[in-house]
Amino acid sequence: MSDEDLAREVQELRKALEAIRASFEVVSRMAQAYLRLLNVYAEYGGLGIDVVIPEIKHDPIAREIVKVLFDLRRANVSQIARELRGRRGKASRNTVRAKLEELERLGIVREIPAERGRVYALSRDVVKRWLEMIGMPIRFEQTNDYWGG
Repeated sequence: MSDEDLAREVQELRKALEAIRASFEVVSRMAQAYLRLLNVYAEYGGLGIDVVIPEIKHDPIAREIVKVLFDLRRANVSQIARELRGRRGKASRNTVRAKLEELERLGIVREIPAERGRVYALSRDVVKRWLEMIGMPIRFEQTNDYWGG
């Protein structure tokens, strides 16, 4: 085997080793995230949104509104009320509006710019806390849809 062939083979082996290291790092991060989720589940008995936002733990309507905003990313009062009616069987726009104002005061949701009317989304802080809790390696630039950024 010539020196040139040997050098090429060593280079290929280095590339393969680097690819294996990168793959191992991804698997390691996934395992850490999984263990973190197991710990959260063991500590709190579940992975509900109220683990990240304890302020809404005893408010089923507020919890459901937050879940709706996680699903829809952004919505107006009517859209949220319609979704709540489908999930809970009833929801008035007045109740939704009052809960949104309360959630906005708590920093959980925020009003975002829209062409018409008021549209709400989860706050950047809530999205950040949720992603950290579940161990998702997502940067905020990839989650702009959640807060209208």
